[in-house]
Amino acid sequence: MKIEFNIIIILILLTSATLFLIYQNPDDTPNSLSFEKHSDDLVQINEKSKKYQLLDDVQKFDESKKLMQEKLKIISMDYLEIKISEVTLLEGQYPFWDVQYRVDRFDLEPSSICAFEQNMPLHLQKISQTENFQKFTKKYSSYHLELDIFDERNNISNIHYGLIATNEKNQGASTYFHLDSCTNEITDKNSYHLNCFDENNEYRFTTSNSEHVLSSYSNSHFCKIELDSWRQSLYDYSKILQEKQRQLQTESMADTVDSESHWKFFSEMNKQGELGNLVAYMIHNNFDEKSLQDKIEQYENQFGIIPDELLELMEKRK
Repeated sequence: MKIEFNIIIILILLTSATLFLIYQNPDDTPNSLSFEKHSDDLVQINEKSKKYQLLDDVQKFDESKKLMQEKLKIISMDYLEIKISEVTLLEGQYPFWDVQYRVDRFDLEPSSICAFEQNMPLHLQKISQTENFQKFTKKYSSYHLELDIFDERNNISNIHYGLIATNEKNQGASTYFHLDSCTNEITDKNSYHLNCFDENNEYRFTTSNSEHVLSSYSNSHFCKIELDSWRQSLYDYSKILQEKQRQLQTESMADTVDSESHWKFFSEMNKQGELGNLVAYMIHNNFDEKSLQDKIEQYENQFGIIPDELLELMEKRK
């Protein structure tokens, strides 16, 4: 009897301790419940939007779409811990269609993609844990922030999440994240990505080079990629290539009169375009020597030796 009494006492103490821990951490269970509630709400709103679109009920569809946008703002506050001023759901990207619709439309293997709307809170939570997100929002959370979501489940299983920050001077900064709709894991090959633009002087620059992105996050400009001297010389050279392409297009309008001249024009445009892509690869990315040589070999196998001007610039890097 004494042993049984002791066991009962121990069970009572353990139960009390468990209850105490639960009440000491009131956010644990509500977070789980909140996640489920958000997921259910997203699925229900999306189903309503699909229904109203099929019925061609524009008013109710617009109302449900607005409801989805407001819901995503709330979820962003909960899981990204930032205020999203605007959620962009483009026509053709919303509502989020089910797996079978995407499979039929893009002739996909059914097992290659999954439904994702119920997992968007989880996606945002994973995004919030990345260094790129944390540094981006540290600099831009006080500005107007836009979240855009694109369904890229065509030949890949990705869902695109973009963040765009803008100020009152028509300057902007954006980054993005991709998550697999089945594994819910981030699929971006590069840890950092930043796009800067300034509508006042048509400045636009995109990079996945971690050094350049981190430098921009820490400098005093709203968003400006400051290149090292070698990449700056490549950037200047890329502008020359762009000008050559514009001249080629202008000249072709007058000189392209038969199928042969058409073929020569498109062949040269393709060559100039691939050369520009090679230069852009060196400007915008972190790369090793082997990756660069593979890119050069690929170009030269198709178009011949790269121009002397570019060879000289590459020698300066060494």
